[in-house]
Amino acid sequence: MESPLHEHLKKQALYWLKDKVVDLCASEVKLFVKRKKLKADALGINIRRQESRIIEVKVSRSDFLRDEVLRMPYGYHEIADYAYIMTPAGLLVPDEVPPGYGLLEIDEFDNVAVRKNPVRNPNPVVDLEILTKRTARAATNAVLFKELSKEQRDVTKGAFARNPKAHLVNATCPLCKKRHKYLIRAEGQDTVNCKGQGCKHTIPLDKARVHIVTSYNERFYKDLHKIMEDE
Repeated sequence: MESPLHEHLKKQALYWLKDKVVDLCASEVKLFVKRKKLKADALGINIRRQESRIIEVKVSRSDFLRDEVLRMPYGYHEIADYAYIMTPAGLLVPDEVPPGYGLLEIDEFDNVAVRKNPVRNPNPVVDLEILTKRTARAATNAVLFKELSKEQRDVTKGAFARNPKAHLVNATCPLCKKRHKYLIRAEGQDTVNCKGQGCKHTIPLDKARVHIVTSYNERFYKDLHKIMEDE
């Protein structure tokens, strides 16, 4: 089962690829190389430059050490023009990274630093056209899944958002990387405590990745109070 940290870093890998002027990117891209089934954590295509970049996420040393694909002739560095390994800060040192791979480190606030530059592969074993098709397919599947999730989510469509007194937000804990909903004051609240089991880490709202789901104003409170009194 995928850990919250691994899932979180895969998303950050996509953001980083997009920042690198990648035209198309997706996670969980299925590939077939020399009769081997592989799955790239993140793959990006630059159409103008005709180049591809793969990022493989590792969140533990044991995961890194047991991954034979990184060192095989059909590994990610052989598939794409550029290949990287993304890890939490301090997990690896550049000398441990297999030849050809770059090393990306991400801190607790999702800042990405290039610790080692990759070496360009002059002859990728998979054609760019195939990589583009696979990436497009994975991106399409992700969009459809996201739309389905939206349909199943309860939203107020901003019915009580004018002059809000409180927000319902999604926030990611920088320690455990789990994402939960929190009810916070619209103004003057800087932190929340993580709801993750056994975590309780203080989340700084000005630095963590926060998304407002909906807002509540005084009218909402009055309507709710009236309903409670009528019961």
